[in-house]
Amino acid sequence: MKLAKKVVLRGFTLIELMTAMAITGMLVLVIMQLTNQSIDLWRAVSEDVSTSSRARMALQAISRDLESFQMRGYDNKYQWLFAKGDETMDNTPKGLAIPRSAQCVFFACAPDRNPSVSSSTALRKNYREARAHNRETQGDVNAIGYRLMYRDQILNLPGAETNTAGVYPLFSLYRQVVPPRSTFEQLLGKENLEAAYVPFQEKDERNFLCENILELNITFNIRYAAAEADIKKGKVQYETVSIPVISSSSKTNKIGLYGDRIQAGNNVYENARIDSAMVSISVLTEEGVAMVEQIRQGRRRAPKRIADFFAKYTRSYSRLVALPQPL
Repeated sequence: MKLAKKVVLRGFTLIELMTAMAITGMLVLVIMQLTNQSIDLWRAVSEDVSTSSRARMALQAISRDLESFQMRGYDNKYQWLFAKGDETMDNTPKGLAIPRSAQCVFFACAPDRNPSVSSSTALRKNYREARAHNRETQGDVNAIGYRLMYRDQILNLPGAETNTAGVYPLFSLYRQVVPPRSTFEQLLGKENLEAAYVPFQEKDERNFLCENILELNITFNIRYAAAEADIKKGKVQYETVSIPVISSSSKTNKIGLYGDRIQAGNNVYENARIDSAMVSISVLTEEGVAMVEQIRQGRRRAPKRIADFFAKYTRSYSRLVALPQPL
């Protein structure tokens, strides 16, 4: 007679269960940390790509225009370029005033100077008139103006309109290309380009180029004759000086390029030319944009030190551009 085997089922002990749970918890914690690090890295890379793409767009536009800069030099007193610190940035959130906001207007051959068909309602009604209008506006030289503004470019409202529903202003770069015909009739051949440009300046806000540009500055590298006596003898010695529109101490230099001289602040350089320009911009990150919006809405206090805010939420870029020499 065979005896049946007795089967004994043995479970996990409490110590074994606690050990397994501890190991599982550690693994979950490690996975969560790696996931958070991956998300933070992805967010940082995404912000860097976003800010660098905006910087590239802004710098390419300014560089392209400066590289096609146009003027006639040496035999006239006309003004061909002016740059100054823009004093109209008064709509920014409290505590976030832009330290370097340069406005620059000059003449260039803009590749986008002539639209294929005018957007005017009156001209759209008659295609033949539109084509004739475009033929009349063909030309080589445009006045181009750059400046920063804090606006809602969709609704075209300034940043001060904080109580208006749906307003979302941004620090943005604006680029206006004055048509060749208007440039020829109203801006070329003026001894005071800055004053002549005032009627066109009111239209700058309609010409949005790139968002999240928090700072714009230009440093001009000026080459000038060292001594007038040497010029008369036919022996010219040149010296070079670099003058920023806005210096690190927030000092502003108004720079005017004329056919026979360059005036920078209180200094006048005879027989001078601009060899190159260093264009510098600061781009606000997406996290910085969110912070600015919270400050504007009163949901967050303005930073006590604007320099700390800039260091954390902006990225700086620059490009050196060689200017063509006067004809």
